[in-house]
Amino acid sequence: MKCLAEQNHEYEKVIDYIRTQIKVGNLTINSKLPTERAIAEELSISRNSTREALRILEHMGILKSVHGSGNYLTDNVSMQMSEMLRYMILLKSISKLDICHFRRDMEKSVCRVVMESEISENELDKMSEILDFESDKYGEAERDRLFHYSLVYATGNKLWICFMEAIMDIYREWIDEVLSNADSDTKKLLKEVHIDIISAIKERDMAKCEASIDKHYDIIEKELFMR
Repeated sequence: MKCLAEQNHEYEKVIDYIRTQIKVGNLTINSKLPTERAIAEELSISRNSTREALRILEHMGILKSVHGSGNYLTDNVSMQMSEMLRYMILLKSISKLDICHFRRDMEKSVCRVVMESEISENELDKMSEILDFESDKYGEAERDRLFHYSLVYATGNKLWICFMEAIMDIYREWIDEVLSNADSDTKKLLKEVHIDIISAIKERDMAKCEASIDKHYDIIEKELFMR
């Protein structure tokens, strides 16, 4: 039986192999990986070690396994990050308040980048349309989700999008709870503050935007932690 050090070394071989295949262009997102047997033979390691390495990479969101078809390269890292954060909350390594503070600060950064970008008036109008509260197109929770997602997607920064998707996947559950329990005055305030955020972005007024974001998260945190 191989010792732990040898098993870790074989795991690293698989990581290096896949990284190299990506670098040379043999693998891209949604590419099918070689079979376990082919990888094991290529790297001169056991199939068990190869299988275990691929399973770990799947849990990391690097790969997805399709039953009866094989393993495919993916970029589903944000979903795996959100699961990791859920465990960290359960283990009390981080708190709900940590997540809320991160969201608040990151949204300010996101809005600053959007303001400084060459975002078109048409794109800004589409964000405004999401906030058409007279329309029955979206429910309250869906409208809130789409608006905040539209802001981070407008940055075009894939790293931010990855991190924010992970955070927002968790945060969404809390927002849904807030919106379902909020009274009419709180819902009205949230509607107004969303409109103020998009208005500040259109005006390229960062001070107004930050104040509106602070007001937004003050409302959310009050509803989450003071009930």
